[in-house]
Amino acid sequence: MTDFDPAVFGSPSVRVGTAEREQAAAALGDHFAAGRLELDEYDERVSRAYAAKTAADLIVLFSDLPRPQPAPPARPQRQARRARPVFPALLLAAVVVAVVIVATTHMIPFFVFPALFFLFIHHRRGYGPPGYGPRRHYRV
Repeated sequence: MTDFDPAVFGSPSVRVGTAEREQAAAALGDHFAAGRLELDEYDERVSRAYAAKTAADLIVLFSDLPRPQPAPPARPQRQARRARPVFPALLLAAVVVAVVIVATTHMIPFFVFPALFFLFIHHRRGYGPPGYGPRRHYRV
């Protein structure tokens, strides 16, 4: 809600400027949006706000409306943590183990081939329910 506090002006005989008139019109718009003013009453008050010369002219427009309340402090929102995929970490561990085996024993680690196959399938088709993964559109 736009803050318009008539007590800010001090004396009712103080002349107001364009900024104060626009602030009052915006505050009336907030009251209209909240349902406190009807359309014809809102139009009439806004036209009086733009024609106001002194603070007293603006204060009269808000005499029957509630004063603006400070907004309650916003609660910090926790961000949802995405689960990190385990498969790439396991694949990396398997590749590291395979390199260590090849370097120390000079044997070919055949257990790496299924992991590479699943990695290839994972990136080609994707896992998950229907609709996940790349979409292929074929012309008929």
